[in-house]
Amino acid sequence: MSANGDNGESNKRSGRRGPKRFADDAASLLKHHLSARGFAQVELVTRWAEIAGQTLAEHCFPYRLSQGGANGSTLTLVADDRAALELQHQTPKVIDKINSYFGKAVVSKIKVVAGDIPRPPVRRAAKRPLSADEESALAARLEAVEGPELRAALARLGRHALSESRKPVVYKR
Repeated sequence: MSANGDNGESNKRSGRRGPKRFADDAASLLKHHLSARGFAQVELVTRWAEIAGQTLAEHCFPYRLSQGGANGSTLTLVADDRAALELQHQTPKVIDKINSYFGKAVVSKIKVVAGDIPRPPVRRAAKRPLSADEESALAARLEAVEGPELRAALARLGRHALSESRKPVVYKR
């Protein structure tokens, strides 16, 4: 036993203290959860829009990859109601796209299931700039506020509220 009581073994530290960033573990977490659904190739999910094409990816996504033995793997796609029928007709083309992306036969059959497709959040329209009258009316209302931090915070709040309104507003006293 050495003088510091560690039995001659050195304590290895990563050099970084504190919590780890989520992005450091995201790939391994994603791979673990996707492998539970049968996805040996994580890229089939993460690069779906690139593999299938953007228009097809907007209407469906890969849900499960089932190993079918001698017949090959079956890819289960969740598609919105309107695209499910059209996707049935495009199945050979989609299989060809997937297999050519990976350079080997990854999928031999596609099963289409109707379901809800998660949509990206809708982006709001850009805020309109305030007119000179609105800026001066806002400044006049804020003159009575004594603290500079509070005045600045209320000015930001006022600009935000006024820029989201559809019509320019001029306050009258």
